[in-house]
Amino acid sequence: MTLGDGIRRNIAKVSSDERSILKKAFLALNTDQNFRYPGKRDDKPFTGGVTYWFKQDEIHQATHVHGGPAFLTWHRELCNRFEKLLRKYDRRVSLHYWDWTTDPNAAPDEKGNPVKLFTEDFMGNSDANVDDGYAGEPWLDANFYNPSPQDDYYRAVDPFDTEHSNPFDPPIELKRTKPPGTLESFARSQGRRFYSDGEIINSCTYPEMRTKLEQVHNSAHMYIGGTIGDPHTSFRDPFVFLIHSNVDRLFAAWQLQVGCKWRLDPKYVYGAEINSLSMGTGHHVSVGLQTLLSPWSGFDDPDAEPGVKDVRPWASPENWHKHPDLYPDEGSKNSIDISVVTPPKYDDRYHNEGQLVKVAVNLCGSTDESLRVR
Repeated sequence: MTLGDGIRRNIAKVSSDERSILKKAFLALNTDQNFRYPGKRDDKPFTGGVTYWFKQDEIHQATHVHGGPAFLTWHRELCNRFEKLLRKYDRRVSLHYWDWTTDPNAAPDEKGNPVKLFTEDFMGNSDANVDDGYAGEPWLDANFYNPSPQDDYYRAVDPFDTEHSNPFDPPIELKRTKPPGTLESFARSQGRRFYSDGEIINSCTYPEMRTKLEQVHNSAHMYIGGTIGDPHTSFRDPFVFLIHSNVDRLFAAWQLQVGCKWRLDPKYVYGAEINSLSMGTGHHVSVGLQTLLSPWSGFDDPDAEPGVKDVRPWASPENWHKHPDLYPDEGSKNSIDISVVTPPKYDDRYHNEGQLVKVAVNLCGSTDESLRVR
């Protein structure tokens, strides 16, 4: 493998040096003063000065993308943008993934030897029986959370505590409650359906695939538990990006099945959901594929997600998305955009060989549009 080749890999199979580079990039996004968005903590009406790291939590809380057609596409956009931020620190960084068919505390490396991801050298503690489940180092000293804040400058455990919700401030805690064993064993112990990678990738339509994939994703959040187990706080935990890189890997693998080139075509990939719009109100919004990706597209467009919160710099006074001459990567777009449809590069055999399981090419790879959008 070549460090810096832009390929996202199984985090257990990269070298310890490459894991260290990724960790350092995470840390830099919260500690390097050059990696802050414009403004100051007490700016009104929209907070400024937020670190590149805590902006991810603010962005995730601003939208309502779960359980709808844009779940996979919105999170792909989030991961792609985050990876670009990581590369501002080190251009060699790729947003590697955790293969959730393995226990992250005993994931096999290239030689089959177990690798523990939750250590002080990488992702911190995951055991609820150690230090009450606090993640500890390397995140504590880097101010990813602060259990002993001064004054009221902290974010509460309760994400709806409006007096303690300024994204400029670190959360008061970062905890995990991972049980022994694998995600699959955990999901089955909870009476939840667990879909294998093959079952997800062998789905014939986008709606079928994304429904299965989101269900396993939900179990993954619960499996790690603690902060990451609450959808309103999950993006305070760095491990969330290893989960979502894996989500996107499986989405990409589904797109790259042999005989299914239409899954790389914006006109056909989403099948029956291609023309979906957002529906609902409040926390019950289902975001459609025709809806502009928020908050990066602002809030004042008729095609914007209903109820999306304003987030700088895609709100006043910067409004990056309205200045393509200054910020060419910040133009408004929806899930049909080719930059969203085109998958990133991953390392596994789905992408190298083009297939893992046999697909029903007569249906999934058909050129008959009636079959593609069923």
